[in-house]
Amino acid sequence: MKQGIYARAGLSSEELEEVRALWELCNKHEGIDIKLNWSTLSSRPAGVTNDFVYYENDRIVGFLAIYSFLSTEVEISGMVHPEARRRGIFHQLVQRALEVCSQREVPKLIFINERGSESGKAFLTKLGAEYSFSEYVMELKEQVIPPASTQTELSIRLADSSDTELLVKLNMSGFDMTEADTREYVSQTITGDKERTWIAELGASKEPIGKLGAMVEPGVSGFIYGFCVLPGIRGKGYGRQILSQTITALKEQDQAEHIKLEVSVENEKALGLYESCGFATKNANDYYVLLRG
Repeated sequence: MKQGIYARAGLSSEELEEVRALWELCNKHEGIDIKLNWSTLSSRPAGVTNDFVYYENDRIVGFLAIYSFLSTEVEISGMVHPEARRRGIFHQLVQRALEVCSQREVPKLIFINERGSESGKAFLTKLGAEYSFSEYVMELKEQVIPPASTQTELSIRLADSSDTELLVKLNMSGFDMTEADTREYVSQTITGDKERTWIAELGASKEPIGKLGAMVEPGVSGFIYGFCVLPGIRGKGYGRQILSQTITALKEQDQAEHIKLEVSVENEKALGLYESCGFATKNANDYYVLLRG
């Protein structure tokens, strides 16, 4: 009989199914939407411990996941069955995750808390994590195609390893990242069965002006991230065209039925762009940071 914490370097199909059932139960109980990246959970790298399950009498009642996109930081999210709370289960899961992150010498841990979870907020405050920022989760309700009169000769294409230097340049122009972190980020997101990175090109000369990434679960969902347009050509309507073409690609090529993204609550321009393309705010996530010495 399984009892207590089990560290996993990838979940079995049975565990994934049970974790999803726990996720659905917790969401329904609190009226929230806990952020768990299902595409990542179902395709973990071999031999790397990123998931922790807590069993009681052969039943999973607690779960915590580490998401590592850079060697300098990780994101962490998890949950505990409503009937198993106030017993220190989540504290135990977090401590095991902290041990793993310490072994990897990861200095920055970012905890994701769905805004509606007061218990999560209280736990993170007690842990010593400090609130850092918030993002709206937006979901595509109905795709809005830009009017033909506003469209220019813009196209998107899937990137490959030969675009590495270009993607490093585009990412550094759009995000506050060091070159070392940018190169690591590009190397992890440019390949993979469920990763997509598009480069936006303008005119007959195919001048690269931006990029956009997505994590896909074919036939189910697409999660858009890493969207940027070169600073010198922003505000000209290209962003809306890039986003529209990407949505079409996700629907037609990956059969994505549900498309989501996250946007900083402070980024009003981006929020307006996404709303103009048919996205609506679903909920919000608050991010708390714990720095390790």
